[in-house]
Amino acid sequence: MIKKNNNNNKLEQTVREGAFGPKEIKKGEKNRYLGEFEERIIAYLNYNQVMDKAVYPEINQVLSLPEAEKLIIRGDIPKNKSEKYTEMARKNDVRFIRKSSPEFRGEVALAVAGKNAVNTKKGKIIGREEKLQKRGLSDNIIKNAGAVLCKSCWQELMKKSPEEKINYRKAGILDRLSGTGCIGCRK
Repeated sequence: MIKKNNNNNKLEQTVREGAFGPKEIKKGEKNRYLGEFEERIIAYLNYNQVMDKAVYPEINQVLSLPEAEKLIIRGDIPKNKSEKYTEMARKNDVRFIRKSSPEFRGEVALAVAGKNAVNTKKGKIIGREEKLQKRGLSDNIIKNAGAVLCKSCWQELMKKSPEEKINYRKAGILDRLSGTGCIGCRK
């Protein structure tokens, strides 16, 4: 009968870890959340949300929380689409990193994480369009982030979803003189 030698098992384990890295706990979970444990994730956006021309103000709100330690951006997100969020992180003194791995799975493209398990959990942030439709904004306003809004459409936006003001511009005198029309009033 051959006895197993514990020293050989430790040596084999050390060699295996040297070649493939240490064994990871909940590796599948970490691959869904850009290398983080789910309990550290405060909020996240999917790929389409990050690629949207509108900014999700909820991310700025989450970045201002004391628990927010870092903003993680999936490596395949173009820098021009993530820079609006990295600027939010800078303003809130939260570090940001880009992570790439062929093992990442799932929909998470941008996440705000804490150092440890967090008490504040928002999870996936609801889609902008769905949120604004529930609040009763017109489709013309919703689908045209970045557009100029007349005084009445601006007031509607401020009444129903004031945090969205970062995604629009209130018409000024130059807009009226140049004939720039309000996108919200178009039929």
